[in-house]
Amino acid sequence: MADISGQESKSLDSSNDESQRNVGFVDSLRNSSLQRFIAATMFWGTGHQLINLAQGYLLFELTGSTLWLATLGAAVGIPNVIVGVLGGVLADRIPRIRMLKIGAFIAGTPMLMIGILYSTDSLEPWHVVVAGMFQGSGLAIDWISRLSLLPDVVPKKILVRSISLDQSIFNGARVAGPLIGGFLLGAAGPGVAYGVIAGLFGMALLIYTTFQPVSQVVRAKSAGVISDLLEVGRVIRDRPILRMNLMFTFVNALMLGGMVFIIPAFAKEIFNTDERGLGFLFAGVGTGAVVGAMTMSWSGGVRRAGPVLLITDILFGSFVIIWAHTSDILVAMPFAFLLGFFNSVHVALGIAVIQFNVPAEVRGRVIGAYEIAWSGFALGGLASGSLAAIFGLRASLTILATGLIVFTIVVATVSSKFRASRIE
Repeated sequence: MADISGQESKSLDSSNDESQRNVGFVDSLRNSSLQRFIAATMFWGTGHQLINLAQGYLLFELTGSTLWLATLGAAVGIPNVIVGVLGGVLADRIPRIRMLKIGAFIAGTPMLMIGILYSTDSLEPWHVVVAGMFQGSGLAIDWISRLSLLPDVVPKKILVRSISLDQSIFNGARVAGPLIGGFLLGAAGPGVAYGVIAGLFGMALLIYTTFQPVSQVVRAKSAGVISDLLEVGRVIRDRPILRMNLMFTFVNALMLGGMVFIIPAFAKEIFNTDERGLGFLFAGVGTGAVVGAMTMSWSGGVRRAGPVLLITDILFGSFVIIWAHTSDILVAMPFAFLLGFFNSVHVALGIAVIQFNVPAEVRGRVIGAYEIAWSGFALGGLASGSLAAIFGLRASLTILATGLIVFTIVVATVSSKFRASRIE
C-alpha cells in the first residue's frame, strides 16, 4: 500500500469528498473507510481494555502487592515513551497501515503466551510485567498510526465528528471489555481470558489487511531521523497551543492511569468484590466515557476548546477524589460515570485541537509526541501503586487528583492563549 504521510495530498475519490460536505452524524457513518476504521478500533480497543483489567487483576492475585502494580505501570510506560519517539518518525516514513499491523501483532502475541503459561501452571509475576512491556510498545505504535491516519480518512468538515465517533467506539470498548473480562475471569479463568485478548487483536489485524484510505499523502524525501525530530520540535515550539495541550495530556493521563492500574486493589480491599464487580467498576468509568464521546460526536465539537478543556479537567479530578472516598460499589458507580464523562470530553477536544493545528507532513511525529504525553497513563500506575504502598489506596488517588486540579488552575491563571484557544 502506498505511503499516506507527508506533504502533497491527493484525493482517490474526489466525488466522495464532495458528497460529504456539510454532512451530519448519520451520513458521516456512510463513509466506508471510516466504517472499517471504527470496526478495527472496536476489536483493538476491547483487547486493550481486557488487558487493563486482566493484567492488574492477575498480578495482584499472584502477589497481593501494590508495588507489583507500580512495576507493571513502569513496564508499560517506559517502552511507551521510547516507542512513542520512534513510532512518530516511522509514521511519517512508512505506510501507517503497516504500522497498525505491527502494533496489533506486538500487543497480541505476548497475551497469547500469558494464556499458555497460566494454563500450564508456569506463570510467574515477572511474565506479566514483561508482557506489559510489549503492551506499551504495541499501544504506542498503534495509537500513533491510527491518529495520524484519521485526517486522511475523512474530510476536514467532519473530522471533529469522526474523532469523537472513533473515541465513542473506543470508550464503548471500555464498557464491553471490562464486563466481558470480569465474566471470563470469573467463569473460565485467566487462560481463556488471555486467549480471547489474542483473538481480538487478530481480528483487528485482519481488518487492517482490507483497509483502504480515502486519500493518500506522498511524503517528500526525509533529511534523516535527527532532522525529522528537530522539525517536529519546531512545529511544537511555534504553536503554544500544542505545547500546552501536550502538557495537559500528560497530567490528565497520569491521573487516569493512576486510577485504572489501582482499581483491582480497590475492588478487593475497599469494595470487597470479585472479578465481576471489578468489571462493573471499569465499566462505570467506560460508560461515562462513551456518553461523553457521543455527546461530542453528535454536537460536532465545541469551538471554544480552551475553557472547556480547563473545566472538564477540574471536574474530572474532583470526581476522582469523591470516588476514591466511597466505600460502597453502588455509591461509587455514579461518580465513576461522571469522571469518565468529563475525561472523555477533555480527551476528544484535546485530540481535535492537535489535529487542527498540525501540518500533514509532520502529523505522525506530533502524534508521536502526543503518545509520549499519554505515557503518563502507565506511569500513573507507577505513581499510584507507590503512593498506595506508603499512604494507602484512597490517599494515593487524592494526591494525584489534587495535583491535576492545581495544575489546571495554574494554567487557567497564567495562559491567556490556552483559555482563548478555539477549533475553527
